[in-house]
Amino acid sequence: MFTIRRKDIAFIFIFICLYSLCYCFLTYTGKQEEYHELSNELYTNHHAVLITKRDNSELIKQISKSNYRVFLEYNNSYRLLLENKGNWSPPILSGSFFTKNDVENKAVVGKEMQKYIEEIKGKKYISFEGENYEVSGIMGASFASSIDYLILLNNPIKNHKDDNTKIIIDSDNKSIVTDITNNLIEKDPTISLIKSAQKGLSRTANIPYIYKLLIFEFYLLMLISIITFIRYWYEKEKKTIYVLFLLGIPKNRINIHLFLKILLNVVVSGALTVSIFLIFGFESTISFKQMILIIILFLFSAWTFIGIFLWSNNSNRGVVTK
Repeated sequence: MFTIRRKDIAFIFIFICLYSLCYCFLTYTGKQEEYHELSNELYTNHHAVLITKRDNSELIKQISKSNYRVFLEYNNSYRLLLENKGNWSPPILSGSFFTKNDVENKAVVGKEMQKYIEEIKGKKYISFEGENYEVSGIMGASFASSIDYLILLNNPIKNHKDDNTKIIIDSDNKSIVTDITNNLIEKDPTISLIKSAQKGLSRTANIPYIYKLLIFEFYLLMLISIITFIRYWYEKEKKTIYVLFLLGIPKNRINIHLFLKILLNVVVSGALTVSIFLIFGFESTISFKQMILIIILFLFSAWTFIGIFLWSNNSNRGVVTK
């Protein structure tokens, strides 16, 4: 029963086009987020800035959340990465970023700050407030950005005295930032939230409404495209369904065959799309897991709509007709 016909080839081709469009759009949005962070000194648009007069390191380490990061700003150039729960990393030009196994003092230096690096016994170090930090990596982009003048440290400065320590809470998820901020303020009333100043693209091109509208319109277009094509494909399949029904094949078996054929076509088109992008080496911010998720979403969308069409056809006419 599983034979490849012309309409199945058309099905696979159309879904390859939809996958490619989705792949390119998600790559575009990922790059936009990356550019915003680069121009905003590695912070997202929804980061929170807190001021405290105490050492709240232990309180921060008790946060029971995932996928967030906490920075302590010593000045405009030097900052401490106090917590990094997730896979976040700045763009690294050479060397490597901090690992969870790092115990000794390490630093990641912006490419314009390399002039402050000193070599001691064959190793590169940068000094801040009397402490040496071994340089493990150089960060930056292929173009000039604000992170070129930053230095990230993995261990706090000993005996650092500052009446007002600036704590930055950041995450890719805005709700996580809000929850952590409210939790810290509730546990320590001396912590105060101040208004964060957006920089770079976040300030000069502040168009969140247009950006969200663009994303909404894209997903609406994808949804309409899937509905339209699945409806077209179903109309082409109705003659085959009708013949099978006249031959005495149970309706449930026919429906299962229809769903399995959609499964095969969606998975094959997704696999071909991924293969094409891998073979030609297209740069993307999308991970393999994200592509699997996209294929699953496409599959369940197609199944949902074909189920609606079958139910509507059977409820209106009682049986599948020509």
